[in-house]
Amino acid sequence: MTTTRKTDARVWYNSSVKRIEDIKVIKKRKAPASPAPDLESENYNKKDEEDIREDYSEIGRPKIRNLGLKIFFGVFIAALITFCWGLSLSRAKAKITAQTSGINKDFSVFLDAIGNKNTITLSEQINNFNQKSENSLLVLQSAGQGIYIFSLLYPKERSSQMTAAIDTIRVSHLLTGSYEKFLTSVNPSSSNTSNDWMAKVNSMLAKIRAYNTTLPEKILYARISGNEAKAILANISSSSFSEEEKITLENLKKLSEVSTTFFQYLSDLPQNLDRSLTFGGGRKSYLILFLNNTEIRPGGGFLGSFARLDLENGEIKNIDFEKNIYTLDKSFLAAGNKVTPPKELQAITTYWTMRDANMSADFSESSKKVAWFYQQESGEPVDGVIALDTTLFRNLLKIVGPIVMPEYGLSITDQNFLSDVQYQVEIGYYQNQANWVENQPKEILADMMPKFLAALFKTQNLAKVGREIMLGIAEKHLLFYFTADKLEDLSDGINAAGKIHKSSGDYLYSSDANLGGYKSSLEVAETLRQSVEIKNDGSVSEKLSILRKHNGSYNWPDGINNNFVKVYLPLATKVEAVNFISGDNNPHSEPAKAEEKKWNQAVEFDKNVVSFWQNTKPGEQSQTDIDYSREKAIALSGDAFDYQITIQKQQGVECLVWQLDLVYPEGWQPQNVEGYDSQNRRIILSEEVRQDQVFRLRFIRSGTD
Repeated sequence: MTTTRKTDARVWYNSSVKRIEDIKVIKKRKAPASPAPDLESENYNKKDEEDIREDYSEIGRPKIRNLGLKIFFGVFIAALITFCWGLSLSRAKAKITAQTSGINKDFSVFLDAIGNKNTITLSEQINNFNQKSENSLLVLQSAGQGIYIFSLLYPKERSSQMTAAIDTIRVSHLLTGSYEKFLTSVNPSSSNTSNDWMAKVNSMLAKIRAYNTTLPEKILYARISGNEAKAILANISSSSFSEEEKITLENLKKLSEVSTTFFQYLSDLPQNLDRSLTFGGGRKSYLILFLNNTEIRPGGGFLGSFARLDLENGEIKNIDFEKNIYTLDKSFLAAGNKVTPPKELQAITTYWTMRDANMSADFSESSKKVAWFYQQESGEPVDGVIALDTTLFRNLLKIVGPIVMPEYGLSITDQNFLSDVQYQVEIGYYQNQANWVENQPKEILADMMPKFLAALFKTQNLAKVGREIMLGIAEKHLLFYFTADKLEDLSDGINAAGKIHKSSGDYLYSSDANLGGYKSSLEVAETLRQSVEIKNDGSVSEKLSILRKHNGSYNWPDGINNNFVKVYLPLATKVEAVNFISGDNNPHSEPAKAEEKKWNQAVEFDKNVVSFWQNTKPGEQSQTDIDYSREKAIALSGDAFDYQITIQKQQGVECLVWQLDLVYPEGWQPQNVEGYDSQNRRIILSEEVRQDQVFRLRFIRSGTD
């Protein structure tokens, strides 16, 4: 032990000596060789001390010069790095400004979508916004992590300006990322490859259930992100920002405020979905209405048939296709029940039942009435209503058809669905006397629907079907009503609830009810021609001409279009006259039912409503004019004003033509219109309206460009 320890020590000693000997000492000028002075000796004197100091004073000078040179180069390199980082940041800032400029152009659409709870528009916009915020972060990263070091080296004022710019980008990504995570995390498409459409739908419901279990966490994350964004934004100073950057900052502040409210509003959505789709257990029932918009009604079309869908424990347990809607109605009446119908229906019936229940221009109100009648007639309550019309059904048949029905000798396509199925229901079925007792004329629909649904949910069709369904919602051929307030509100947000909306500015909604007018509605082309004069005092004088041209014939199932019209106008409207230019204006085209006053006025849904009959024969045209005005409708005291009008299209109507002939006051000029008549101060527009739209014309005082 002792020997080994000595050997180890010796090795260590030798190695350490070797290392020391290898070190090369800086050569210095040596002092003259002489014995060290003996301070005690009498031979030591002051002159020797001075000589020694003089000789050794030169030794430290080269070291001092070398240190100064290092400091100089260090400062130079730091300045160069700082300059490069600053140049990199400047370039990064230019790229980021270009990104934010694109964001700002669409920001109002994004904010409006949040305010309106329009999740479809949010989904369309969020990828664009999130990508731009990600691009900005990547630009920052390409500028180098040294930006943060740069902010420490830079003067405090400029450092804080740069930090503010970086924080703005961080906030943008934080907010848009929370929406992206919330909106794009569910894919309800079915992974089930069987031919059983119900199994595929249940597979989709299982995916929605799985998504719903993660939803509380996503909403919480979004709320935290919103609060964090608000905290960061509160400390950002925009004093050095460009105008574009200031706009971005203000938009982000609005977004953080709106987002906090929006995600707070969504906090109980998972519980609503659990209850409505029975993920948490229980049973819910929904009516599915098949509306025939060839016989248009305010709620979308005549309620010719329907089905009842039952959900239990998050799955479809049963779907029952009603074969004869009249069966329930007749039992209801036979039991002595009598409900007085709306006045317009009294021209064709003295009682009111489920088949005629969708008479409100507001679909949610029509759905409530249909659900009420169903409960009265069947004894069963329902938790919501889903309605699709003939137009959507035919568009889906284009994708999945033909549907082969050998028992009827038919192959159903989008081209022959209306004619052949309609004939089978109303005529062909009764040609077999054996059916007279059973009296189930719509059995063909009940037999066709399982085949249609099986084709609809085939994997290769799902993407096309999904796009067609989204278009059907936008064009109001597919509508929803839920007794659960949160789902009803979100449905309204994507305009799938068919509600009459509150609006600012001008407003127009023309609602038609084909009452005993055969299946003629899709043969009638409607044009709403609106003449508007904005006067110098801000009042507005208007004339609305409703023109209906019947392009059909007298051949069954077509015929005279007996139509009751309700026109919804702004509440402050003063109706001055209703003039019947052409067509028949008697109830149900019967002169014997003529009334002394051919038009009426009322208030519904906070709108001024004008109602009348406007009937049109095949090959002819009818026209009714309404003159009205609005006092103090537009404020002209500033340097700019807007004329805004909301056009709501009736559910079930495929298309209407809206024409505007607007005369604006002297001293003003339009900003967002081309091809107007500046000499006569006149703007003429013509639009095919397939979806609800808002038109906004901007005017500024002449000479204020």
